[in-house]
Amino acid sequence: MPSDGGLIVRWSEPPALAGANRHVLRAAGRVASRAALAEAIAAWRAAFGEAEWQRAPVEHDEAGAPRFACAGAPALALAHTAGLGGAAIAAPGVRWAGIDAEPVAAPGARALRQLAQQSGEAALAWGDNHWPLRLWCAKEAVVKAERVPADILGRSLRVESVAAAAADGTQCVTVRSHLGRTFDVRTVVVGAHVRAETA
Repeated sequence: MPSDGGLIVRWSEPPALAGANRHVLRAAGRVASRAALAEAIAAWRAAFGEAEWQRAPVEHDEAGAPRFACAGAPALALAHTAGLGGAAIAAPGVRWAGIDAEPVAAPGARALRQLAQQSGEAALAWGDNHWPLRLWCAKEAVVKAERVPADILGRSLRVESVAAAAADGTQCVTVRSHLGRTFDVRTVVVGAHVRAETA
């Protein structure tokens, strides 16, 4: 069934590749995103029935965003990073699909903290030490949902508010896009990754 945001989202972890370099891990993440997509299609079919787009290949639009090569297909978002791949398909009537994930040990977290301090986003009511990656993933999910390139480091997307974390660690982050739209993005830390999704 769809998540609270109107998306069918599936995540897949590739087999452990102890000692593998970053490039190998990212390639494994891409394979995992294809596995997650197959699971998401099956879940969509179980919830809403058969549709022609379920047999269509995935292509990329002029901005490089993935889509099903079939008229009338639902919105699609893919994500992959070291050790994780994901796919989201919009439920009927839902216009957007955006997801992202990053390892909790991502090397860029320190730089994200500094940028967020300059923008004022660091002063929001973040609930844990993973907030720089929650911020990043939330913005990246919005960029993927809108399918329009943007400066996610803070000059064209803004986190406007952060809700208190739920008992399961999910925290809703409200992001205003550079096109003026507002998205509620669900973020959560699962294992070694921060995940985000929005519709």
